[in-house]
Amino acid sequence: MIFRSECKDLPTPSTPFSETLLDALWKYGKKIALIDAETGQKVSNHDLYIQSLSVASFLEQKHFRHGDVACAVMHNCLEYFPLFLGVALQGGALSTASYSFTEYELEYQFKDSGSKMVFCNSVNFEKVFKAAHKCPKITCIVVVPDHKSEMNPLPFGVVQFADVLDCQPKLNGHKVDVDIKRDILILPYSSGTTGSPKGVMLTHTNMACEADILGTHLLDEVMKKIDPSYTYESDHDILFLPIYHIYGFCVLMANIVYGLTTVVMSHFNLELYCKTIESYKARLLKLVPPVLVLLSKDPLIDRYDLSSVQAMLSGAAPAGRELCEDVMKRLPNVLVVGQAYGMTELTAASHALYYDARDLKFGSSGKLVSNMEMRIIDPQTGKDLERNQRGEVCLRGGTVMVGYLNRPQATAQTIDDEGWLHTGDVGYVDDDGYTFIVDRLKELIKVKGYQVPPAELEDLLLTHPSIKDCAVIGVPDEASGEIPMAFVVRKDEAVNEKEVMDFVKERVSHYKQLKGGVQFIREIPKSPSGKILRRFLRDEAELIKKTVAKSKL
Repeated sequence: MIFRSECKDLPTPSTPFSETLLDALWKYGKKIALIDAETGQKVSNHDLYIQSLSVASFLEQKHFRHGDVACAVMHNCLEYFPLFLGVALQGGALSTASYSFTEYELEYQFKDSGSKMVFCNSVNFEKVFKAAHKCPKITCIVVVPDHKSEMNPLPFGVVQFADVLDCQPKLNGHKVDVDIKRDILILPYSSGTTGSPKGVMLTHTNMACEADILGTHLLDEVMKKIDPSYTYESDHDILFLPIYHIYGFCVLMANIVYGLTTVVMSHFNLELYCKTIESYKARLLKLVPPVLVLLSKDPLIDRYDLSSVQAMLSGAAPAGRELCEDVMKRLPNVLVVGQAYGMTELTAASHALYYDARDLKFGSSGKLVSNMEMRIIDPQTGKDLERNQRGEVCLRGGTVMVGYLNRPQATAQTIDDEGWLHTGDVGYVDDDGYTFIVDRLKELIKVKGYQVPPAELEDLLLTHPSIKDCAVIGVPDEASGEIPMAFVVRKDEAVNEKEVMDFVKERVSHYKQLKGGVQFIREIPKSPSGKILRRFLRDEAELIKKTVAKSKL
């Protein structure tokens, strides 16, 4: 059976999302759009309008044209938005990369995305420059200064953001012929249901649908049910979610479209987060499970007045009933702590919390948002299942990606001929229409909401001269949800755990490191077809955990 959203359908976008954003900036004018949480610097919608046009003019001078790709390697900052919109106005796409990526990871994304230009903060310029130097297609790097670090003299051809803003904006706009259903607007990277990171092609239509859905849903189905007089214009959103991640990116876009002032944190810091909530009296928080854990347990919370907060939306990873209840006990003014469900391939969320004071449905991922359809299918037969039957979650709607960049086979394995995106997650729908995600078919490890594909780490480990074979799994961790653990077959018995862990640490981001440890075994369990049997390795990891626990008694 096909499950459909209970919410009203929203109109299908008919204009480029870049024009929607310009219209919003013009509409809200002198209202403050962005505030730096650390410095207090404020930028109005009018300021962003002019800055975005200046960026577009600069890009035009650099021959950045329709269909080109720029890559942003930046932590959250006020400059992120005008750089993105400038790219969009030129008909280009922005590929978002983690600022914690290593030179090795950046080189991969630069080359795979075909990036022509790179934006970065001064604090990570050195590794960006080294990676870009290996990518002949990159013609320009734009550096945004960090208020905490000094700007060293830049190499020839590298441009400071201040010089970009000196370009004369075209106040009549940049009119580029855009196919809103096919032209790529955003190119984040995801591992999909398996394999190495792939560029997720998200269009103007995808992003416009998601921003409209997110903004409308949280207003109508959550905040106005709590307080009918609530308006976005009177509230502030505290954004610590990384903008390079699809969750944070979509939150920022929806905030701009709906006139909600965003207080931007460059990195998460609990004390600054609490101080900012108190100062701006934020009413709706968008966060992730590790932050919920801090809000439920950390004694620092008691030093701040967080009584303004009425609702919390948690995403990127599961949050259990007990955790949600603990937060509400700690902060009694909070009326609902609910979850959303989504993935990069869905332009963020397909499900979100609904506020119902009678039943908060802790542990669920909420209900379908507007314009979305869902099937629960038997993974073996592909047949539709009914309510309360567990199967693979498949979704269809205007936010489903066009596909993976230059990977038609991976695209075909994920999106079927009828447009259904197969998520690789196992779930069911209860009698009230709430979706519960209970397991996953896919092999991804989720570390604090970040995707860690085992195949990526396995490919890296196999480049070590003393490693014959390997497999990586996720093991449970209270702070991170899961952490990667490697099982290794040695060529050379002299290689030890520390050497293997250091080898990986030097080449990948912090959340991909083997914090679950390394176990040496004689053989990796595999099926006759050669597929790694990870369930046996998970059993082995659980046995090791119990053995270690007993030895400490």
